[in-house]
Amino acid sequence: MRWDFASARAGSTSSHDPSDSSGSFSVTPITPVIHRWDVVIQDEEQYQERQYPTPEDLPSCMSLMDEFFMCYALVPQLRNFYRYGIPRDCTWRWKDFKYCLSLKSEPQERRVEGSSEDVWALREKPLENFPPLYPEEIQSDEVVQ
Repeated sequence: MRWDFASARAGSTSSHDPSDSSGSFSVTPITPVIHRWDVVIQDEEQYQERQYPTPEDLPSCMSLMDEFFMCYALVPQLRNFYRYGIPRDCTWRWKDFKYCLSLKSEPQERRVEGSSEDVWALREKPLENFPPLYPEEIQSDEVVQ
């Protein structure tokens, strides 16, 4: 919540009457101005920054290759063998590196296209009888099972 004190001060009046011997001030209360829309937009931007990766957050192929080779380094392998009795499995790091290389070899138009896993078609009009009616909402004598 943000308070706009500059405009609130401009609206407040304090008067001091020099002829008043008691020295009291009369102050009108300051009404805060709340910018709800700004707060909502700021919260949404912070939420999306945390949720969606930016290009700076995505690893490069070189960093993925470094992680792959560091996984097979002697000390991490010995530590894993000591703790669990088996060497460390680094195949998923190799798959990440390989995927990065395959994306780099694709042309720019292909990289920004939709995935082959995008199988949903955009619906132009709503489905008929959706959502389905419950049996007590049906006017006829038949009961839907």
